[in-house]
Amino acid sequence: MIIAIGHEVPDTDSVVSAKMFAFLLKSEGKESRPAVAGSLNGETEFVFSSLKEEVPLEVTEKEIEECEFFLVDHNDLSQSVAKKESVYGVLDHHLLSGFKTDKPLFFRVEPVGSTATLIYKMMKERGVEVEKKHAGLLLAGVISDTLNLNSPTTTSEDIDSYYQLSEIAGIDPNNFAEEMFEAKSDFSGKNIKDVIRGDMKEFDFGGKKIGVGVAETTSLKYFQEKEEELKSAVENIKKEEGFDAFFFGVVNIIEQNTLLYPAGEEERRVAVEILKGEDKGSFLFLEGVSSRKKQIAPPLSEYYNK
Repeated sequence: MIIAIGHEVPDTDSVVSAKMFAFLLKSEGKESRPAVAGSLNGETEFVFSSLKEEVPLEVTEKEIEECEFFLVDHNDLSQSVAKKESVYGVLDHHLLSGFKTDKPLFFRVEPVGSTATLIYKMMKERGVEVEKKHAGLLLAGVISDTLNLNSPTTTSEDIDSYYQLSEIAGIDPNNFAEEMFEAKSDFSGKNIKDVIRGDMKEFDFGGKKIGVGVAETTSLKYFQEKEEELKSAVENIKKEEGFDAFFFGVVNIIEQNTLLYPAGEEERRVAVEILKGEDKGSFLFLEGVSSRKKQIAPPLSEYYNK
């Protein structure tokens, strides 16, 4: 059994990609199923509910021990439940983590805005029909990871996929994106620590354990009301997770900028010098920055790997 699975703390693109890549593997005669490595966020729950699609089950401890895994939307084992020896293949669009194996395997990474775009491309390459229900899921992945084509990670392939998939699915992509982002921005009743951990990734940069969490929203109200609590929570998460450095960014989807909360004075210095953040007291303002993958992680990687 090959399990297609996205990264821990799953987002819409990783869940959609797991489901659709398992479908692609099945269409080629391989025994496969999709799985998720954690609870779904509000946006992803909305997508699967509105499209009336079955959500992939969470991976079990027994499967982690016994099954092979196809990693989608990540290639960094620090972000995965899979063990190196059980990795069957990788399909991704993020920076390379220095992943090494003891055996040859399928490895495809392309610099597109979402893994959903890459899966759609592979389906066309292999002559697999893209059904209406599948098009809706893939479209959601593209919308989510490219912020409705507004992210700097967006490529011409994402744009083409966006319009082709919306036509196949019979969905108005702008209306769908608005509903998705509204669901993503609803943090009501949620603990601030849970929000910070909701999309948190761990990186190994220069032998240091670096954490970068983000929360994408159309409204800053929740975070403005919890500013003092937020600062304390970021500092505590750094200690609890054993990070050498931790950054948390609130991405304003509408304005396309980020409020970056550093976990300490060293992170603040790095944010000012390396990320060119404007010090606003409790946070750093990153103008024109909306992508962890393209605008935050690469300069941090270059800095810590020196």
